[in-house]
Amino acid sequence: MIHLIGTAHVSKNSVEEVRKTIFDVQPDVVAVELCQARHDGLKDQRDVPVLDLIKSGNSLLFVVNMLLSFFQKRIGEEMGITPGKEMLVAMESASETGARIALIDRDIKITLSRAIGNMGFWEKLRLLKELVFGVFGSGEEVDIEELKKDENLVDILESFKSVAPSLYSSLVDERDAYMASRLLALSNVNENIVAVIGAGHKRGIERYLASPETLPDIASLETKKKGYFFATLKYAIPAAIIASFALAFYQGIDIQGSILLWITYNAIPTGIGVAIAGGHPISILVGMLASPLTSLNPLLAAGWFAGLSEAKIRRTTVGDVKEMFKISGYRELYRNRAFKVLLVAALANIGSTIGTFTFIPKVLVPMLRGVFS
Repeated sequence: MIHLIGTAHVSKNSVEEVRKTIFDVQPDVVAVELCQARHDGLKDQRDVPVLDLIKSGNSLLFVVNMLLSFFQKRIGEEMGITPGKEMLVAMESASETGARIALIDRDIKITLSRAIGNMGFWEKLRLLKELVFGVFGSGEEVDIEELKKDENLVDILESFKSVAPSLYSSLVDERDAYMASRLLALSNVNENIVAVIGAGHKRGIERYLASPETLPDIASLETKKKGYFFATLKYAIPAAIIASFALAFYQGIDIQGSILLWITYNAIPTGIGVAIAGGHPISILVGMLASPLTSLNPLLAAGWFAGLSEAKIRRTTVGDVKEMFKISGYRELYRNRAFKVLLVAALANIGSTIGTFTFIPKVLVPMLRGVFS
């Protein structure tokens, strides 16, 4: 039998419920909503390669993840509990009762890869806006126990789905199916299982456990998302812009003004993005100089140069990365050198992309009209 416990990661009641259930049931296995990487992170064994995140283009999603983690910590401090405490208690209780521990969640790297591959630029921007204003723009108190109620969870999840449907699919729907599949496999060889999962996953997992035939192909959920459409777009847009300039030049049209506007449209929003992130003036200048060129090269990004410049100037260390995970104040998070480097990279890329997509209808399309008129 599978006993599902839907928890909130900063709820005292969840911690108490987890411990009581495990000691009452005396399960063969305690399954927790963790993968190996998150398990190690919960044990304070984090080692995040900041420069690799910048180069891989994952800085924005990591910043969003950090803001979510910060939100949990802030609520946790108000309630006197450490975020993720219920998972630690579940594993401690399993050891005390002689139960085996099973990590049932999908590898976080695969989840992030699929989330990035599924999300478009505007969805990422919309999510960051909603998160920043939702987390730091509201002074309302949060009642965690009320949020755990089914009717409130449905509203929250639907709101999340409307803001970022692709991210919702990767973080919620797919993981519901993955964890349900893992639990079904465990139930084939174990009589009693206690599964400790986030409350937002409980309904989805229960649905799959009741109707296993509706489970998708789990192997397909374990592959990293390639994002072919956006990868193609990433190459197609610069190629189209370069071809348009070449064609206009060939037709004898003066393109000096358009080139100057291309530089301006890219450099200014990139510089603004780095400035908003609190980047050093040199990083602002580096991002502005790089953006007109990197926007024409699908293998490069303005955020790489601005972020690497920021890392060098700030002398970011592994200690800064470790400290980033312990911070519970927004000002401290904003001042953390590792977080600032990632924020600089993320907002530089957003600024550069905004510049490119603004330039196309404002300058490129009118120029092409002149070519074909």
